[in-house]
Amino acid sequence: MDLNALLALEPEELAEKILERRQFLSKALPEIEARMSADADELAPHVEKLRLARDACSNKVAELKSRRNEAQSEARELLHESRKLREIVENSGGMKNLDPKWAKEKLEEQLQDIEDQIEKSALSLNDERKLLSKRKELLRKNDDWLSQRKKDNPEMAQYVQVSKKMNKLFTLADKLHREMLTYVEKNEPIHAEFTEKRGELRNSMRQVERSRALIKQSESAIQFWENALQNDLDSLLQSAKKVDSGGPSSIRRKSADLPISAKLEGGEEE
Repeated sequence: MDLNALLALEPEELAEKILERRQFLSKALPEIEARMSADADELAPHVEKLRLARDACSNKVAELKSRRNEAQSEARELLHESRKLREIVENSGGMKNLDPKWAKEKLEEQLQDIEDQIEKSALSLNDERKLLSKRKELLRKNDDWLSQRKKDNPEMAQYVQVSKKMNKLFTLADKLHREMLTYVEKNEPIHAEFTEKRGELRNSMRQVERSRALIKQSESAIQFWENALQNDLDSLLQSAKKVDSGGPSSIRRKSADLPISAKLEGGEEE
C-alpha cells in the first residue's frame, strides 16, 4: 500500500490493517525462527571445523617461522664473523690465489643483499621463493669453493669452519621458510572460507534472536490493537486532534517512547 492510500484510510481501517499485519507475523515468525535456527545449527560445526583447520595451519606457520628466525639469526651472526675473518685472511695474503671472478662477487655481500630484500621488502610468495633459490645456489658454490680452499690454504681453517656452519644454517632457514610458505598458501583459502561461513553463521544467529524478540512482542502488539478496536480509538487520536486544532505535537522522536506496534512497523521487522 502506497502512502496516499495509507493516509486515505479511516482510523478503524488502519488499525485493522495493523492488526492483520501483526497476526500474520505472529503466525509466520515461528517458522522463520525455526528455519534460521536450523541454518545456524548446520553452519556451526562446519565453522568450528574450519576454525580448527585454520588455527592448525597458523600454529604450524608460527612454529616454522620461529625455527627459521632462530636459524637465520645465528647464520647472520656468522655472516658478520666470516666477513671479518675473510678480511684478516685477505690482509695476510691467504686469499691471493682466490679465483678473480668469485673474489669480485664477494659471497658475503650477495648474501647480505638477499637478507635485506627478504627482511625489508614486501615480496610476493613467488619472489620469496626466487630469492631462496638464488641463495641456495650461492651457498652451493661457496661450499664447493670452501672445500677446495681448505686444501690449498690450511690457515683458512677457522674461516672455512665458520662459513660452512653459516651455509648449513642458511640452508636450514631456507628449508623452513619454503615449508612455511607452503602452509601459508594452504591456509589462505581455509581462512577465506572460515571468514565467509562465520559471517553467515553470525547473520543466522542475529536473525534467530530478532525473530524470537518479535515473537515475544507479537502477543502484546495484537492485544493492544484488539483492545483499541474493541473499545475506541479516541485515546490514540487525542494527539492528532490536538495538532489539527492548532496545538503542538507531543510525540517525541525516540523509538523507546513509541508504542511497540509503532516500533515494529517502523522497520525492526524484515
